[in-house]
Amino acid sequence: MSLFAKIEEFCAGFIERAFAKTFPSDLEPAQIARKLVSTMQSQAQTDDGRLCAPNAYGVAVSPDDYARLAEHREYLQRAWADLLRELAEKVGIVLDGRPEVTLAPRDGVPPGAIVIEPNPQETLAARFVLRTMKGVPPDRVYRLAAQARIGRNDDNEVVLLDASVSRAHASIATGADGAVLTDLDSTNGTFVNGRRIAKQTLRDGDELRFGNTVMRFERET
Repeated sequence: MSLFAKIEEFCAGFIERAFAKTFPSDLEPAQIARKLVSTMQSQAQTDDGRLCAPNAYGVAVSPDDYARLAEHREYLQRAWADLLRELAEKVGIVLDGRPEVTLAPRDGVPPGAIVIEPNPQETLAARFVLRTMKGVPPDRVYRLAAQARIGRNDDNEVVLLDASVSRAHASIATGADGAVLTDLDSTNGTFVNGRRIAKQTLRDGDELRFGNTVMRFERET
């Protein structure tokens, strides 16, 4: 089977699992997945005998399309990133790091159109950080990518060594307009400035608590 056929077969199966049932008639999720795959392929370059490609991709859609997809933004970004990671592993493409996909609205993009940008300048990794104020290890600083999951499991971007923290406790999504913290149905809850939250827009200096771990949200200058 050719490389192209392998990619198409894998992409079709992944899209059926990840998007077809949830978005049976919508344009963007499946088409964005295919365009991300084609963009990753076009960006792949040979380096010392290895096929290498960027790991970060920005997805820009019209404000109207974004409004329709915003409710599912975290799921979609994670699913698209998972697609790129699994496909890269299957066909032997080496990525620069853990895949990151950021969905954002952009004025001037027509409804139904999709703009994909490898290594987008707007990627906000390292512009926001979490600083451990109480917990293990003390005074640890975590730089946040576009989507960061927080919890006890090793596959989280922010791994907390705290038995009172759930395996998948919370997530933080960053964008041009700031950051949003979402509790992932954790056992002991997620708190911002002492108040339990389900979802909360964060401000510089906010105190966050996950279990017995206290952290401060900061914007880097």
